[in-house]
Amino acid sequence: MRALINARGSETLSDLPLRTRLYTLILVVLLFAAFVITWYRGDHIVDSSQLLLSALLLAMIFVAEVLDIAFPQSVITFHVSVSTAFAFAAGLTVGPLLGGIVVALAHIIDGLYAQRQPIKTVVNAANHGLSTNVSAVAYFALADSAESPIGSLHNILAVLIAVVIYTLINTVSLALIVSPLMGMSPFEMWRANVSGVHVELISVATLGSLIPVLVAEQPLSVVLLLVPLMLGPHLAFKAIRQAHRETRITMEGLADALERRDPYTSRHSIRVTGYVRAIVSIMPQIPHATAGAIVAAARVHDLGKVGSRDGSLKKPGDLTDQERQEIQQHAAVGAEIIGSLEAYRQSVATIRHHHERWDGSGYPDSLKGEQIPLGSRIIGVADAFDAMTSDRVYRPALPVETALAELSKGRGTQFDPQIVDLFIQAHAEGLLVPGRVTQVGSGAADDERRLVEEVRRLVPKLRALLPNASWTPAALKQDRRPAR
Repeated sequence: MRALINARGSETLSDLPLRTRLYTLILVVLLFAAFVITWYRGDHIVDSSQLLLSALLLAMIFVAEVLDIAFPQSVITFHVSVSTAFAFAAGLTVGPLLGGIVVALAHIIDGLYAQRQPIKTVVNAANHGLSTNVSAVAYFALADSAESPIGSLHNILAVLIAVVIYTLINTVSLALIVSPLMGMSPFEMWRANVSGVHVELISVATLGSLIPVLVAEQPLSVVLLLVPLMLGPHLAFKAIRQAHRETRITMEGLADALERRDPYTSRHSIRVTGYVRAIVSIMPQIPHATAGAIVAAARVHDLGKVGSRDGSLKKPGDLTDQERQEIQQHAAVGAEIIGSLEAYRQSVATIRHHHERWDGSGYPDSLKGEQIPLGSRIIGVADAFDAMTSDRVYRPALPVETALAELSKGRGTQFDPQIVDLFIQAHAEGLLVPGRVTQVGSGAADDERRLVEEVRRLVPKLRALLPNASWTPAALKQDRRPAR
C-alpha cells in the first residue's frame, strides 16, 4: 500500500517545500549508498536464470502497479496493490542488490507509463528500492541460507523481522517527504499512511516468503501467480471501492432530494460541507481519515429528516411542542440510517450529535463541551451559519456580518469557542464563499414534486429497514427554535 498526494498535484520541484526536496535527496542518496555497500560486500555472479527471473519479477511488479486501486480519503489517495509482496520477494529471490535494482526500475517504468510527476516517480522508486535492499540484507544476515524462507522457524522469524524493516522504511520515508506538503507532523502523516499496515504485514510476510519457494522449483512458476494474486485482489478492491462510492452517491442523492422538498433549504448540505471542509483545512492536527469522515458526515447530516413531515419543516410560524420534538429526532434517525453502512462507519456519532450544544442544552443526548464529537461541533457551527445566511420560510437571510456576530455571541454556550474562532479565521482568509438561496422558480416545480414523491416512497422502505428506530418523537427539552 502506498499513498500519493491528491491535492497540489501540479507543483514543480521548485514549488515543493524545502524539507520535501531535502528528504527526497537524502532518500535517493541512501538508495545509492545501499547499492554501493551491497556491491562491495556481496557476490555478483549473475547467470541467465537470475536475469530471466529478475525480468519476470519486474514485469509482475509493473503489472501489479498498473492494476492498483485508489481509495481517496480527504487530501490523500491510498493506492492498494500486491506489488509490495513481489518487491519483498525480489530481494529474497535474486538478492539485495539485484532485487533492489529490479524494484526501483519497475517503479520508474510504472511512473513513465502512468505519466506521473518526476518527483513522485523518484520517491516511489527510491522508497521501494531501499526498502527491498535493506530488508533483504537483514533477512540474509539472520536466516539459515541452507533452508528456504519457510523451511524452519528460525527463517520464518527472519522473514517477519525483514518485513517489519521493509514496512518501517517504506512508511517512515514517505511520511517525512509528504508531511511538509500536508502541513502536518511526520508522525501524524505516518499514522495516516499505516492505517492498513496490518494487512500489508500479513500479505508481504506470507506471499513474499512463498514466492522464493515456488521459484526454487521452477522460475516460470511465478507467472502462475498472475490470476490469484493480481487479478483476484484487483477485482475485489475494485468492487469494494465501487460499493463505497455507490453508497455515498445514494445517500447524498437522498439527502439532496430531501432538501428539495423545501426550496429554502435546497443545497443546504452542499454549502455546509464546503464550510466544514474550509474549517478542517486549517486544522492540520486532525488525522486525515477523521477529516474525511467529518466531511462525509456534513454532506448527509440532515438525512434523518426523511422521517419529518412537510408540515413541520415548512411551517412559517412557531412550532408546537410535538412538531419541535419531531424535527429534533432527525439527528438520531439520520445516525441510525447510516449506522449499518461501512462507508459511514466513522461518521455515525458525528451525525447523531450535530445539534448538541456546548453548554449541554442540545439534543438528542444533552452532551456538553468536549463530550460532543469534534465533527459534530464543526458541523454545528457551519450548519448554524448557513441557516442564518439563507432565506427561510420564517425569516429572510441575515447579512454575513450579522451571522458572524451571532456565532461569536454563541461562543461557550451554543458553540465550541475554538471552532467559532477558526470559522471566523477561515472567513477572514477568504476560504468561505457564503451564498444565498433564492426561491425555486416555477420551472423547477415538476422536478421538485417528482423528488418529493420519490422520497415519500423511500420512507416506508427505510422504516422497514430500521424497525427499532425512534420514528415516534420522544420528549426532549429545547428552549430555542431548532434549525430546520
